[in-house]
Amino acid sequence: MYRKAAWRKTVSDAVRSHQEQALSTDMQLLKTYGPTAFLLGENGVTLHFKVRLGDPHTCTCPVFIKKQELCKHICWVLLCKFSLPREHEYSFQLGLVERQILELLQGVHCFKAQWTDADPSTASGTRSQPGPSQEAGSVCRKVIQAQDVCPICQEELLEKKQPVSFCRFGCGNNVHISCIKVWANHQNLSDMQKMVKCPLCRNNFSSLKSLHVQVKNSLSLFTRAERQRPDRHLGVRCHSCQVCPVTGRCFKCMVCSNFYLCEKCVKRGCHSQHPLASRTRRTKPWLRVGEDSSGEAKEANCHLYHDGTVAAAADPLSDSMLKGLPALRVRSRSRLLDEGQQCRLCLRGFSLGQLIRALPCFHKFHADCVDQILLASNSCPLDGYVMSATTRRVRDGTASPRLASCLSRKGRTTLSVLSGCSLSRSDFK
Repeated sequence: MYRKAAWRKTVSDAVRSHQEQALSTDMQLLKTYGPTAFLLGENGVTLHFKVRLGDPHTCTCPVFIKKQELCKHICWVLLCKFSLPREHEYSFQLGLVERQILELLQGVHCFKAQWTDADPSTASGTRSQPGPSQEAGSVCRKVIQAQDVCPICQEELLEKKQPVSFCRFGCGNNVHISCIKVWANHQNLSDMQKMVKCPLCRNNFSSLKSLHVQVKNSLSLFTRAERQRPDRHLGVRCHSCQVCPVTGRCFKCMVCSNFYLCEKCVKRGCHSQHPLASRTRRTKPWLRVGEDSSGEAKEANCHLYHDGTVAAAADPLSDSMLKGLPALRVRSRSRLLDEGQQCRLCLRGFSLGQLIRALPCFHKFHADCVDQILLASNSCPLDGYVMSATTRRVRDGTASPRLASCLSRKGRTTLSVLSGCSLSRSDFK
């Protein structure tokens, strides 16, 4: 078979770098031109880029035009849109012939069964029950499955934990609210009563006015703690120098419960009698550390699971501390019942009578969703805020005022705010 682009046996460093960029960049699929041509948008970039798969692949971005090499946009289509594994031979080729394109479209490269572990009650096509405020002529929302992806950014919905909306007058599929907003902006709608078209079924998704309400309400689901630098370990106080929060590399004793140290104190030899675990970002897993001949801490290769995590390093939240977290029932006329408000773990809305758990970082979840997570790990599943004995002392008002700087630089955050005691009951009414 005649091929215009030379066949590659190995991936080059340039393509590998562009693959990393593709997986770490927020992109949206704005339009499709048949099965192999796509218009992509990128967060923070005003220009849009058109990608076409073929022999060879093409893209309108400056990187591809200049170097004639796979750019991050082509890599994103291959890795995210078509779910090609990075090690697959099709993922780093300059082009694919017709037979290979057909295999790509048919998903021949996918070997895992999508519904193997799915609950039989939530099989494909199962829809949720209609809500009390459902619009006339609208359909029910489809239940989100474990491997469902947003059709615009191609990220797994339950893994990314971003607020979602659904196609109300067509297929009922779920889409990230932020992504459907980008999609609506691309349609250049001005009249608030006009309908946004669904990126999947092309039927009416929702009105532009309803979408704006959802965008506005969903913004309250993102707390100040999420916007903090990832190397600030919120809720963690060094037991030696008392600094809070610990910034940079954070260490935790694998023997003593809720015992944390900063990197400076570890280098001074504090608490050297017990093994330690460390992490540099508060949302990353703890890794066990050892000491070399120079006394410098390093990641140890022994006693680790295949993914490098140390289960013993994650302290569970005690039953008494869990019961001490605010939990109230959702009442009528609560703001939690507004469109766009939802639990970011299951991505379902809040309903009357449901028990809602509020964490010190101001995230709110269904108690059924978050309690089991907290009993296994004492940190927020979204921003990594650690709830330890320090948090309890703050709630009692006995901790140092320096802890109040963990979530605010403007001096307005009090000790009760840090602990979550200032949450108003109106949030649940």
